[in-house]
Amino acid sequence: MSVNESLMQNSYHPARSSHIELQDNVDAQQAALLEKICPAGLFQRDADGRLVFHHQGCLECGCCRLIVGDAALSAWRYPPSGSGIVLRFG
Repeated sequence: MSVNESLMQNSYHPARSSHIELQDNVDAQQAALLEKICPAGLFQRDADGRLVFHHQGCLECGCCRLIVGDAALSAWRYPPSGSGIVLRFG
């Protein structure tokens, strides 16, 4: 089973608002790291070149927090109860 097939087994219940918030002035190096390390590919550039985070589909793995921490993230918390990812195996 491929990684994408495995991820499709999961169930997502996105919260109304994002549980991860970006700093206002994320520098280009930090933005490139976030785009590269997110296993779900949720950090992307918008049409104006600004970094945005799409919280729907977040794996809640914490890679972004471990790699860039407070340098690029103003908040990282788990989604509220009943929201987020439900992992399904096999």
